[in-house]
Amino acid sequence: MAAGGYSKAVIDSVHLDIADLEGLGTEARDAAALGFTATACIHPSQVAIVRENYAPTVEEIASARALLVAAEGQHGVFSFEGRMVDGPILRHAECVVERAGLREG
Repeated sequence: MAAGGYSKAVIDSVHLDIADLEGLGTEARDAAALGFTATACIHPSQVAIVRENYAPTVEEIASARALLVAAEGQHGVFSFEGRMVDGPILRHAECVVERAGLREG
């Protein structure tokens, strides 16, 4: 989180068991949830699994986009769909939309 606060990329370590794609997926999902930027791969078969698990879901993308539209013209903290929204929440939504290219592209 500290690195992310300074806009620095944080890369998770490799998953050494090349054949364990399920375990890799679990680790990649966890790393993405913790704020890592990427997970290093040691074999081409790992790339698609990592990309899939870092990409936000269609629902997460839609929610983030709706939040950013609602934030237009707002100043400071505001409420959206019954939840408080502040700077860190908006930054998270922006990151989700940026990562949307992984799922959409």
